[in-house]
Amino acid sequence: MLSWLYPNICRLCGESCEDGLCEHCRAALPRLTRPLCLHCGAPLGDYPAAADTCPECRDYPRLFDYARQVFPRRDETLKLIYDLKYHGASYLARDLARLLSELWETCTPLSKAVNPVLVPVPITRSRLFDRGYNQALEIAVALGRLRGLPVVQALEHRETGVESQTKLTAAQRQENARLAYRAKSAFREGKRHLPDHVILVDDVYTTGATARACAAALKSLPGKRTVGVLTILRAI
Repeated sequence: MLSWLYPNICRLCGESCEDGLCEHCRAALPRLTRPLCLHCGAPLGDYPAAADTCPECRDYPRLFDYARQVFPRRDETLKLIYDLKYHGASYLARDLARLLSELWETCTPLSKAVNPVLVPVPITRSRLFDRGYNQALEIAVALGRLRGLPVVQALEHRETGVESQTKLTAAQRQENARLAYRAKSAFREGKRHLPDHVILVDDVYTTGATARACAAALKSLPGKRTVGVLTILRAI
């Protein structure tokens, strides 16, 4: 009865579908195309054919080991992220997780990972209260179900007084992220442990400030580990 009264419709074309994206729109969404930077996943289309890393990664080494994203910044991909984060469309996480699972098969560091765990990028308590859910956690849980992987909430996001990073410069993003993210006390105190391969899951990769800060927090824990970053959208 509820399905009849409130049918599921595609967030992009408005046609009836099972979840938030119809098969046609899912297939038509633009993907990031190779060649890609082997470190951060940036497209290398304008760089020399022999290049395997982008200039930024060559000049400024990053703290994570690799990062990959599904979509470039386009109107339709931005709409999906906005709907997921700001319009209560948490169910979109299932469709987006399927796309991450497809990316998994074509990414060598991911396909070769042995017993990794998924760690969602956290949000602050105030943001969680306002939104009702953490979109990164929703994506990670859906992806974990598809790939048969555990999800571990190993990080916390402290309040820094900055409501959103979207209007900050790259340098401001980096400093704010450095202050905001840290491992939870159980992991810092050695009561809980993470395996050798950890995959951070988030919705958007912009300057990489959040990914670097979270990777630094994870790598500061005892033991040596690989930290990958997996996101839906590359915003720049």
